[in-house]
Amino acid sequence: MHLEAITITLNGREVSGQPGMTILDLARESGVAIPTLCHDPHLDPIGACRICIVEDERSGALMASCVTPIAPGMVIHTESPRVQERRKTIIKLMLASHPDSCLVCDKGNRCQLRKVASDMGVGLIEFQRIPQLAIIEEVNPFIERDLSKCILCAKCIRACQELVGEGAIDYLGRGFASKPATLGDLPLEKSECTFCGTCVALCPTGAIMEKDKVYTGTTTTTVHTICPFCGCGCGVYLEVKDNRLVRVRPDADSPLNRGTLCVKGSYGCDFVHSPERLASPMVKVNGNFEAVSWEEALGVVADAFKRIKGTHGSSSLAVFGSSKCTNEENYLLQRFARCVLGTNNIDNGSRLYNAATHVGLWETVGTRGTTNSLDDLEKSQVILLIGANPTSSAPLVGYAIKRAVKRKGAKLLLVDPRQTKLVSWANLWLKPKVGTDVALINGMAKVIMDENLLDKEYVARKTSNFETLAKDLQEYTPGYVEEITGIPSDEVCHAARLFAKAGRASIVYGNGITQHVNGVGSVAALANLAMMTGNIGDGGGGIYALQRENNAQGACDVGTLPDFLPGYQSLEDAQARSNFEARWGCQLPMGVGLTALEVISGVKEGKIRGMYIVGENPAVSFPHSNLVRQALESLDFLVVQDMFLTETAKLAKVILPAASFAEKEGTFTNFDGTVQRVRRVLELVGDSLSDWEIILRLAEKMNRPMPYSSPQEVMNEIAELVSLYQGVDYVKLDVKSYRLGKKQATSGQGKFSPVKYIPRPSSENEYPFTLLAGTTLYQFGTGSRSWRSSRLRKFLPEAFVEISKADAKRLKVKDGDRVKVMSPTGELTAIAKVTDTLNQGMVFMAVSFSESPVSGLFDIVLDPRTKTPALKTCPVRLERIESHG
Repeated sequence: MHLEAITITLNGREVSGQPGMTILDLARESGVAIPTLCHDPHLDPIGACRICIVEDERSGALMASCVTPIAPGMVIHTESPRVQERRKTIIKLMLASHPDSCLVCDKGNRCQLRKVASDMGVGLIEFQRIPQLAIIEEVNPFIERDLSKCILCAKCIRACQELVGEGAIDYLGRGFASKPATLGDLPLEKSECTFCGTCVALCPTGAIMEKDKVYTGTTTTTVHTICPFCGCGCGVYLEVKDNRLVRVRPDADSPLNRGTLCVKGSYGCDFVHSPERLASPMVKVNGNFEAVSWEEALGVVADAFKRIKGTHGSSSLAVFGSSKCTNEENYLLQRFARCVLGTNNIDNGSRLYNAATHVGLWETVGTRGTTNSLDDLEKSQVILLIGANPTSSAPLVGYAIKRAVKRKGAKLLLVDPRQTKLVSWANLWLKPKVGTDVALINGMAKVIMDENLLDKEYVARKTSNFETLAKDLQEYTPGYVEEITGIPSDEVCHAARLFAKAGRASIVYGNGITQHVNGVGSVAALANLAMMTGNIGDGGGGIYALQRENNAQGACDVGTLPDFLPGYQSLEDAQARSNFEARWGCQLPMGVGLTALEVISGVKEGKIRGMYIVGENPAVSFPHSNLVRQALESLDFLVVQDMFLTETAKLAKVILPAASFAEKEGTFTNFDGTVQRVRRVLELVGDSLSDWEIILRLAEKMNRPMPYSSPQEVMNEIAELVSLYQGVDYVKLDVKSYRLGKKQATSGQGKFSPVKYIPRPSSENEYPFTLLAGTTLYQFGTGSRSWRSSRLRKFLPEAFVEISKADAKRLKVKDGDRVKVMSPTGELTAIAKVTDTLNQGMVFMAVSFSESPVSGLFDIVLDPRTKTPALKTCPVRLERIESHG
């Protein structure tokens, strides 16, 4: 419906706006500046500061422009004498309760109160000073509060409640004693605060500031880039002084993070300045690493690869690429593997969690990943969250879910055996037995089918194979599902009805789905549920496959896979092979290569003799880590390219020092297919180089040079040869991000895929606990980078194991005790955390502690389709080894 524009007179000029716009909105759209202190485009306007007052000539009223909607015939003055006088009075009142500490305040020239006062010519004030609040003592390493500088704009409160959905702070007290505070006025570390830093970024004064600051002044160099941690792809501004990263700010204009970040994005990027950064190439001589020149190091690598290739053939070499490196670097790496080494034995780190999505979604709905944009998720009426804890693994998605529930009335169906932070947001929380997700999903699908709740038109027009699915679902009655999952049958039915009756229902899943031995089946079962209810494509909900790392999607898109050329073009496709062979001037190797874990088996069998590992740490991330380390040690030759001397790098013959995300150019593709520019802001550390440059130098050293001089040239070729990336252009990316087109079932046929529930093997009595492995908000991946972030490490210094109160009592384990965790495969030690978030017989560990790698507890058990290892659950037993206190 078209709404008629509203015309008002603004400072003597007629301007028009849409119904619902405020005076401030229209003024800014018209290029008229009105000062504000409490306003932010991402927050609901509240008119707290009153600085934005304007005068209506007709009524003579002074009104806050941020909360006053435009009305026909208004005659507004933004700088009349009355307005200016009143604004000055308000600023003077604010300054009367503000300390005279501008010269020593860390906010410096970034203080918006100081700027507004200066613009209005307000200096010394004649009002009586109002007593100030004391500084609050905080022990956390992230945020400090000095509420003597608070102007009660409520930006921090609104950001916490409206954007992040945490609600850790609110107003406490009344009148002059009013202040933003936590429940009970406790320090932040004893509240619900997750230290995301959004309040710090929005605070207009120095009331909420970053703690442990590197530099307190105003920086002159600020560069926009993308956060290097999880798969969300948050835009960030890096502020630099003297080649030192001193501050990270969220990008308020990013359509993804909208001015928010998480604790890792705000306070974890200082790993780039770790004293442990590798600064020169190194070669192992008599068991010790010696620094050498690039010429010598690359010569050793080239000679070794040539020797192995000549003696054992190209198939004896393997390359392991990185889901943390850029698209351009991964594209070069797969070309290097195929054209220079002559092998399809190339894979990347997302094999550990992403492969089931690629296969499961492709065979059902016709996509290789998430079907809809993150923005669409907030439009959902029902969100089914299963096998994921986005509040720690993908915080941006956690924020979006909370906003959808709180602000738009969405209903959250949470499926998780663990009590996570999102339980309090859930309309229905289902707690299945570990590993029974397929039975639950099939049970919901049967209820939808039996109660005639499916989208018949969508199923008839846009899908096939429904009859086969319907036949296969017959055994999954609510009673049978209750028997398997432990979920009451009425809750299974209730969940199915909620999902099916929603106009837009979305599914969000993560590693809890993909890292089981039948991960492909679990993904396909979810796709069946989405297709049955018409929740694929335009107008429907969507499927959101969370990615653990920043470029997991992109690394696969550009061909760092053993079974696909860039753009998921088959190695058997003669036309695709011809296109790449013509462009690259080489003959591509035949046959599908080995996946990451198959390479390790190949090493043990003597088939793989040499490896090139870039930006990954398989000695910690792979299951059965002791066996993996032995395999890597037994290689004839191993070269590792990384920023740090990781556990994998220690096993190498040659180490090549690589640049961090802040020292190179390129692009990342986030989990929903948004391609964004990564920009260089820091100088390289020592003699380190960007990964793309190292790959090019190595190719040249092996007499097979690749004709690129910049990442931009590489992306130009990707856009030309990979249809998925057509339209990606650096010039356009400098203006805005680009979301890849999803060739999904909206234009083709979705295919239902029946999936059988496969019971987990029962654990031995000797190992009575079920370990759940997952993520923690305060560390990341294997910890190679986050462990070297000073503040993250200070806040969460060592590995922990969560155990239920009942089990802790039975084992005589207290909070803080050191315990040994043992499985049939390995053992480690960790600090016990007694919690009421777990059922009896269940323990939880985060995967991000390289000194106590959880992966070492898992045996190598692979999904038969994708060769992804099962890294989610395993049987363990616990033993107290040291009492705390």
